[in-house]
Amino acid sequence: MRIYLTGGTGYIGTAVALRLLAEGHDLHCLVRATSDREKLEQAGASCFVGDLEDRDSLVAGMKGCETVIHAAAELDLRVPGAEMEKVNVGGSDHVAGVAFELGVRRFLSVSSMAFFGGSADDGTPGTEESSPRHPFLTAYSTTKNAAQRSIETWADRGLEINTVYPSLVYGPPGKKGGANPLLRALGRGRLSFLIGADRITRWVFIDDVIEAMTRILQRAPAGRGYLLTGEAASVRQVAEKVAEHTGVPAPKINLPLPAARWLLRSWNLLLHTVGRHSRVHMAQLENLRRHWNFDDRRAREELDWHPRSLAEGLPPTLDFLLRRA
Repeated sequence: MRIYLTGGTGYIGTAVALRLLAEGHDLHCLVRATSDREKLEQAGASCFVGDLEDRDSLVAGMKGCETVIHAAAELDLRVPGAEMEKVNVGGSDHVAGVAFELGVRRFLSVSSMAFFGGSADDGTPGTEESSPRHPFLTAYSTTKNAAQRSIETWADRGLEINTVYPSLVYGPPGKKGGANPLLRALGRGRLSFLIGADRITRWVFIDDVIEAMTRILQRAPAGRGYLLTGEAASVRQVAEKVAEHTGVPAPKINLPLPAARWLLRSWNLLLHTVGRHSRVHMAQLENLRRHWNFDDRRAREELDWHPRSLAEGLPPTLDFLLRRA
C-alpha cells in the first residue's frame, strides 16, 4: 500500500514509519527542510520537503496514495498560541482537504486525549463518547480539539476518517518532552516533590500505539475513533512503580498546585534575569487541575488490542532512559 505520512520525524511518526516500511509499504513522508530525515530515507521512505501549508509539496507526496496518516502537530507549549493554531488547526484542515481533493481512500488522524480537555472530577474514566470539558486548560488542548473538528468536516464530504486518541505515550527511543523525561527524572532522583500526586493519568507504550494504528488501517470501519490509553495510575503510583524498578526512592512531598504555580513563577523570573528559560511551562501544571482517565475498551474489543501494563512497559523504558547521559 502507498501511504502518505505527516510528522514522520516525530516520536509517534518515526515509530509508525519504521513499522510500515518493515511491513513493505511504499511510504511517502512530508518533512520540513530543517528536519533530520536520514533515518527515514535509510529505511526506504520517500521524503518530500515542505510543510502543512505548502500545497505543492502535499500534492507531490500524496498523489497516488491510498491512505494518509496525519501525525504532525505542534506540541511545544512555549510556542505562541497563534502559531500552534496555525499548525494544528490550519495544517490539519489543509492536509485533509488535499486528501479529499486527490481522492485518497482512508485518512488516519493522530489526535490526543488532550482533545477531551480532561476526564471527570470524580476520577471515573471517560470514553470516546465523552463530551469535551470546557474551558480547555491549554492551547494544546484547544487546538487539538479544533483540529479534529476541522478534519471531521471532510468526513461529511466523503473522506473516510479514523482517529486515535493516545494518552501519555512512553517507551524507547524517547523524546525531549512528554512522559519519558518525567520517568527519567524520577528514575534519577531529580524530583524532590510531586505535583498533582492524586491525579489519575493513563500511560500507553509507544509500540502498542503503533500496533493499534496498523490494526485500524487493516480492519476498522470508517468514521470510528479509538482511545489508546493503557493502564490507569495516579502520579504517585507511577512514581512508586519507578522506585520499585530503580531502587531510587519516590519523592515524599506532595506539593499543592497553588504552591507549585508560585514556585514556577519565581523560578522563571530568576532564570529570566540570567537569560535562560525553564523547561517546565505553566500549562503543564494547569493540566494537573484535572484527571486524565480514559477507557480504551473499544480498541481492546474491536481491534483485539492488548496494550502492555506499566509493570511490563516501565522496566525496558527506564533501562533505556537511564543508560543515556
